Amino acid sequence: MCGRYATTMSRTDLQLEFRLEAATESYEPPPNYNVAPTQTVPIVVIRKPLDDDERLGQSPAAQPAEASVVRALNPAFWGLIAPWAQDLSRPMINARMETLTEKKMFAPSLKSRRCIIPASGYFEWRKPEKTPFYIFRADGRPLAFAGLYSWYNTGDDWLLTCTIITREAEGAMAEIHNRVPLILDAHEYDTWLDPTLTDPAIIHQFERPHPELAYHQVHKAVGNVRNNLPGNIMPVQPAE
Repeated sequence: MCGRYATTMSRTDLQLEFRLEAATESYEPPPNYNVAPTQTVPIVVIRKPLDDDERLGQSPAAQPAEASVVRALNPAFWGLIAPWAQDLSRPMINARMETLTEKKMFAPSLKSRRCIIPASGYFEWRKPEKTPFYIFRADGRPLAFAGLYSWYNTGDDWLLTCTIITREAEGAMAEIHNRVPLILDAHEYDTWLDPTLTDPAIIHQFERPHPELAYHQVHKAVGNVRNNLPGNIMPVQPAE
């Protein structure tokens, strides 16, 4: 399970890593050292351009007048909501990779609504003592969680929602928790985001070892979502 993470990248960092071309309504996500379910999080999608987009990376004169799709940064509600749900009370923050193709709730999103959820690292608690750890890429690159997105009609408006795909942990990660997020490598971004690749079997392309991860113990204060400080991701000694 992935139920808490941190995202400290600026929009420029995100633009460079994910080759962003647009941001919805000039969206610029703030640093968040304790991202929790139901919060607004940045996601990367390929979609049609919108009138209120801020175009990134080019001067207005250099931008194509009739781009059919753009790679965009969007704010989203963390927790996929089923179209038939009565309210937002049961968000699906994670989706299991192994059973993804079997679940009616995820089928439309797996087909053509795949996204990337950027993160600097994520938190996991080792049982039985519930020791918190901060987990990140050993090579220092950002994490790119494979995600799914969908739209939910709240009655007053349409809400963009998302979920993080998880897989079985291996090696040292399995000693902390039995699940890890499905983490994409940079060369996989294009394939994962491509909405024209509609075969649900696409998920099987990502059944490979996950990138090498590093981790360190962090302060138990991270367990309280109200604690949103840089200290959440700093290492502590076991006695602290």
